[in-house]
Amino acid sequence: MLLLSRKNKSVVMKLNLSALLIGAFFSTVLNASPQPQATPDVTVVKVPYISRQTTHVEYLHRLLALALENTKAEFGEYRIQYHDTEIQPERQLRELEKGELVSVTFSHAKAKWDDASIRVPFPLAKGLGSYRFFFTLPKHLPALEKVNSLQDFYQFSFGQGRGWSTATILEEYQFRVVYSSRYVGLFIMLESERFDLLMRGSFEILGEEQHLKTAHPEIIYSPDIAMLTLLPMYFYVSDTQPELATRLEQGLKAAYESGEFDKLFAMYFNDARALVNSPSLRSFWIDNKNVDKEEYYEIKPYLLPELVEKIEPIIQPAHHEL
Repeated sequence: MLLLSRKNKSVVMKLNLSALLIGAFFSTVLNASPQPQATPDVTVVKVPYISRQTTHVEYLHRLLALALENTKAEFGEYRIQYHDTEIQPERQLRELEKGELVSVTFSHAKAKWDDASIRVPFPLAKGLGSYRFFFTLPKHLPALEKVNSLQDFYQFSFGQGRGWSTATILEEYQFRVVYSSRYVGLFIMLESERFDLLMRGSFEILGEEQHLKTAHPEIIYSPDIAMLTLLPMYFYVSDTQPELATRLEQGLKAAYESGEFDKLFAMYFNDARALVNSPSLRSFWIDNKNVDKEEYYEIKPYLLPELVEKIEPIIQPAHHEL
């Protein structure tokens, strides 16, 4: 079952609706060098560079610009500054705490991050990442497709990146976890049989599959087996910029009320949504102790309705396999 309630550092705000063109995103992105100087009328938003073989990072960047654009009337102009070298998750958190190189980033729910920064309480991908599929090698696929319970997963070892929220979930259940400090290194390690399964979200596995057909053609996945956990993705903001957290929450909720959020979501995630709604999919529940009941009910209005239908009975005192 889920943990007891934790402190939620987000701020409740009124909604302010305004329209924008998504193209405004492209006019606001600046390179990391030279660094622009903030003025009383301009908010500089510093975002780390994150490299992935999927389009969801692009989606999150556009969503960030949408939220900022929606709130210009109240909060003023903004400039988005992206770093040109990748910053790993653990360092992102350290930089968030300092508030100098990074002012906002995105991550799946992490209790440690809630304590060290401001979580903007809006699930950026509607909880779609709650379904966790697995890249593997052909030799492991028959055993994977015979899985009938969470217990059956203990025959496998799992690859994870350091600082990933899913690593914490697997460790809590005492699964065998093999780490890599580099995202691309995980695919090399899987191909070299350093571990058996590489857990990925629905939108990640679809995007990465296209890349792997060329780079690592031996790696495959089953669309019919997944773990299911409550795994919302958020913007996390440095404690040094609380007004930015307020602004993003207001801007995201305004985009949701106007329909802009749903349009952008559909542009990027319709295929992933179809994958998780496949009638052939068998998913097995695993608790995420990074998320508590209070947090679930706070974000419930913005989650996929079909996800809520799946997990609502589970979040009650007893949990079951799906």
